[in-house]
Amino acid sequence: MLVAALLLAALAAAALITRHHAGGPAFTGHVNAPQGGRHQRVTAWLTSTSRSLDTALAAHALDEVDCDWYTIDARGAVSAGPENLALVKAARAHGVQAFATVTNRPGGKGSFTSSIARSILSSPDTQKQAIDSLVALAVGKGYDGIDIDWELVPAAQRDAFSRFMAGLATALHARHRLLSVAVFAKTSEPGKWDSQKASDYRALGAVVDELKIMTYSYSGPWSSPGPQAPLAWTRAVIDFARTIVPARKIYMGLPFYGFDWHKGGTTAVQAADAVALVAAHHFKVAHDAASGEADLSYTDSAGVTHVLWFMDRQALATKLGLLESAFPGIGGVAIWQAYREDPGFWTVIAQTMSR
Repeated sequence: MLVAALLLAALAAAALITRHHAGGPAFTGHVNAPQGGRHQRVTAWLTSTSRSLDTALAAHALDEVDCDWYTIDARGAVSAGPENLALVKAARAHGVQAFATVTNRPGGKGSFTSSIARSILSSPDTQKQAIDSLVALAVGKGYDGIDIDWELVPAAQRDAFSRFMAGLATALHARHRLLSVAVFAKTSEPGKWDSQKASDYRALGAVVDELKIMTYSYSGPWSSPGPQAPLAWTRAVIDFARTIVPARKIYMGLPFYGFDWHKGGTTAVQAADAVALVAAHHFKVAHDAASGEADLSYTDSAGVTHVLWFMDRQALATKLGLLESAFPGIGGVAIWQAYREDPGFWTVIAQTMSR
């Protein structure tokens, strides 16, 4: 009876996997080679819209989509926000790998919460529950892998986080699934502040398939107006990572957004909105030599002065030029995020990275 029960369970699991995988390529258990004649892979986080994915697929400019729809709680249970598994199926039908991004944001919205990571990592039982939940998500919903984006992990749990990721990698690889992790940018170990210290580049790089370094957010509401990713800073971060992580696993963070500094606060600016603003008012845009990013100052009809730094096609080409000239051996780029970008960005990526 036990043998029969186990056989039935195995057949049921196979049927579940088949339903979710129908029409897509087989799971390979490894990171696929770049498409479209490119030399390096392009990955991008996606929230909800299909427009960005459709445009990227049409341009043959994407190799992996990271679906930022999931969160984990302090007990290690995973829950979904507004997911769209049709997008996963569409991506995989085009040979684009799909990962489930799992964050430590309660309810999948708002701020990251350190207490979630602290609770999971402090207990072997909760770690096991989290690993089981993440593997079930990847297999049950037809993903090629899991992408972990846990922020504000306490520095004191650096080693525990590394051990957890090693256990998760083992469990996922046993099911022919992959593991990626988003980490804060730094130029030394262990780093200067908690979120840097929590990520041990060497230990994580030894077990994950992709180490996505968030080389952006250099400037923001916490600073005076400036770029997301100065070229010299980006170069220093990636150069450091290459000394302790296999180059093929390293992904350079690539921002598709910027910020607007104005009286009363600082707001995020999506590339499509910035380009539309420039076109509507015939503004002249300068490009910062140290970052390549677009720089614009203007006063609106209410008399409020705005200082914008954002990405446009020229800025994107400059970032990709750094990748091409300085880091030809790394895995590729990780874009935050595919949302209200200039649709022409995907053509720039396809053309520049295929040269």
